[in-house]
Amino acid sequence: MVDSEQTDTVEESCPIVLCVDDETSILRALRRLLMDEECEVEIASSGAEALQLLSEFEIDRVALIFSDQRMPEMTGVEFLQQAKERAPAALRVMLTGYADLDATMAAVNQGQIWRYLTKPWDDKQLILLVRDALKQYHLAKENERLQSVVREQNEELKNWNERLKQRVLEQTDRIRQKSEDLARSNKSLRSSIDHVLESFACMIELRDQSLRHHARNTAAIAEKMAEWSRMTPEEIRQVRVAALLHGVGKLGMDDLILKKNEQDMSDNERKLYEQFPIRSQTALGPIAELQEAGVLIRHLLERFDGEGGPDHLAGDDIPLGSRILAMAEKLDRDMNETSDSLDIVLERMKEDLGSRFDPALITFLQDAAKSYYSAMDSVLENATRKECGPRLLRPGMMVLRDVYSGTGLLLLKKGVVLNEGNINALKRYYDIDTPEQDVLVLSKDEER
Repeated sequence: MVDSEQTDTVEESCPIVLCVDDETSILRALRRLLMDEECEVEIASSGAEALQLLSEFEIDRVALIFSDQRMPEMTGVEFLQQAKERAPAALRVMLTGYADLDATMAAVNQGQIWRYLTKPWDDKQLILLVRDALKQYHLAKENERLQSVVREQNEELKNWNERLKQRVLEQTDRIRQKSEDLARSNKSLRSSIDHVLESFACMIELRDQSLRHHARNTAAIAEKMAEWSRMTPEEIRQVRVAALLHGVGKLGMDDLILKKNEQDMSDNERKLYEQFPIRSQTALGPIAELQEAGVLIRHLLERFDGEGGPDHLAGDDIPLGSRILAMAEKLDRDMNETSDSLDIVLERMKEDLGSRFDPALITFLQDAAKSYYSAMDSVLENATRKECGPRLLRPGMMVLRDVYSGTGLLLLKKGVVLNEGNINALKRYYDIDTPEQDVLVLSKDEER
C-alpha cells in the first residue's frame, strides 16, 4: 500500500503537457496520442483559457506547451509570448500550417518557441518530440537536485576544511583545462579529417573531368537539404561525408562506362555501373567513422517507388540521407553533363518525383541548389585570375592550371578549390621539390 505522502510526491513529479487549440478534434487527437506517455495532458481551447490554467498549475511541473498559431482573439505567437513569462522553463511548440511558416520562423528566431510542427503532423515525429521534451524536463529536474546536493556538500566542505575546498577547486580547474584541451584537439582532428575527405573526393574525380567539383557541389547541396530536413548535426555530417565519397566505388570501373550517360548504357553496362554504391560501402566499411556514410551511399540508387536497388527499398524505408543524396547527386550531374539552365534541370527532375525521387524533398532541393549555384556565380563574377606563390594562397581560391612539382609530380589538378590542407601540403612541396611556375588561381577581388 502506498501512503498519501508518497502518492503526492509521485503526482507532483509528473510533468504536465499543455495543449492549446481552438479545434476540439485536434485537442482530442493530441490527448489520445499522448495517453501512453509519462505525462499529464491538459487542454485549453484558447490562449486566455491556457493562461488561466498556467496560473493554477505548479509552474515547475509544466514541461511542454503545444499551441496552434491561428486562434481567435489571441494568436499562438501572442499566447506563447505570455506563456514564456509565466512558465519560462517550459518548452514551447507551435502547431502551424504552411501559410503561417513566416510567423512561426519569426517566433523561432525570437526565442519564443523551441520547435514547430506543421499540420497535419506525423504522429511518430510528434511523440519523439514529446519524449525529447520530457527527457529535457527530467534532466533539468535532476540538474536542480544535483545542484542542491552540490551546494550542501560545498557548505559541508567549507565547514570541515577550507584548505580541502581550495584543493578541490584547483583540481576542478585542472580537469576543466584538460577538457578544453581535449575539445580543441578533437576539433582540430575533425577539421583535418574533413580536409582529407575533400582531398580524397578531388582524387576520385580525376577519373572523369566532366564531373569536376561534382562531389563538392553535391556535398554542399545535400548538406543544406539535410539541415532544412531537421536532421541532427551528426546526421548532417554523415550526409556530407557520403556525398564527398559516393564515387569511391567507381575507381575500378571501365572509363568507357563512366563516360556514358545512364540512358546510353547497355543492360550489361548498367548492371556493372549500378554496383558502385555497394563497392563504395565495402571500401568504407573497415573505417568505423565512415560506416554510416557507407550505408547512405549503398542506397543511393534506390527508387522511391521501390524499383531501384540494391535492396529494393521504397518510400520512407530508404534512409533520408540517401534520398537527399540521390537528388543532390543527380542534379549536379545533370548540371555538369548538359548546358541546360538550373531551372530546366529542376523541371526535368520533377518528372521523376514519386517514382525515382521523394516528392517531399523537391522544395529543399530547389532552394539549396539556387542558393548554392547563385553564390558560385557571384564568386566567379567578382573574381580575378592571378599567379601566386605558396605564401599568398588562401582558402577558397580556385586552381586554374595543373600544378606540377619540379620533378614532374602532379600536385594539384585544375579546378581544385584550395583549403588549408592542400595549401599547407603545397608549401611543403615548394620546400623540397619546387615547381617551375607559380599557381594560377581565380581569386576574389578583395584578395588582390
